[in-house]
Amino acid sequence: MARLAAIDINFDSLGWAFSLSRPDFRDPTYFGVADRFLALAERFGFKYTIFVIGQDLENPEVAARVRDWHQQGHEIGNHSWHHHANLGALHPDAIEREVMRAHERITEVCGAEPRGFIAPAWSTSGELLRVLDRHDYLYDTSQFSSYVMWLIATKLWWNFRGDPRQGRMMDRRDWLQNLTGRIRPFVVRPGAGPAGGAGSGSRRGIVVLPLPVVPLLRLPCWHTLSFFLPPAGFRALLRRALRAEYFYYLVHPADLMDRDDLRLLAAAGNGSLERIETSLDAKREALETWLVEIKAGSQRMVTLREIAEDVLARETALA
Repeated sequence: MARLAAIDINFDSLGWAFSLSRPDFRDPTYFGVADRFLALAERFGFKYTIFVIGQDLENPEVAARVRDWHQQGHEIGNHSWHHHANLGALHPDAIEREVMRAHERITEVCGAEPRGFIAPAWSTSGELLRVLDRHDYLYDTSQFSSYVMWLIATKLWWNFRGDPRQGRMMDRRDWLQNLTGRIRPFVVRPGAGPAGGAGSGSRRGIVVLPLPVVPLLRLPCWHTLSFFLPPAGFRALLRRALRAEYFYYLVHPADLMDRDDLRLLAAAGNGSLERIETSLDAKREALETWLVEIKAGSQRMVTLREIAEDVLARETALA
């Protein structure tokens, strides 16, 4: 049984998915879709960790919603400014701009600095960790320690054919880490990324929370996979993942969205949205089913920040 479990949302908005920047566009992911997620949090008695894209907060209505979530006790994390799917492969200066521009906007909106980060498409690197450590982030949860990431990147590349962003989907620096990276939370010491690079950083280091992965076969456990496995198979995978001391379950806005939410996108350009053919009722039932399993399989539901603080405290006590 997991001692601590968290539910986090990578808030990949429709504005990003369809490259929409019209000032009159009211992104339903931040309103009707978000309300469905919030209702589940209320019903099951937990707070989310919500990773937002910085540029979305330029919209005053969106900023007000995110501020409300923060005031309700949900953790707001940093998901970069533009959501470049090759973030970890960018020049170090570009990585820093992506992280810090979003950091500053989230801080302005919420009145509190984000302490956690996740890279778009889990595109991580030692340089990204050094940037986060230098700016005193508590944790990063961008590591995907499974070969399944190779399949995801290939699928994203195919989904975005005809889109200028297609080339970014395969531009990564973590291919080997996807196969050999650690699968349990760990602390990276000051200035040292996974490859052991040098540099200055916080004295504390940064907690790395890899996506939950089942040992041996290195099968990852996050909500998207439940749409591809039979229920019995995914239940077995989830229960095995919940044996770890720490567990978190990653979801996306598309997991509670249906075609009625896309009415405003009739004139949209290129874009990709997974799972849109599955009905909202089926999606809601599936997520509720797995939340019941997670609550039963853990001692306490917390935010990712609380998990990272616990990991750090235990590591410090053993040092």
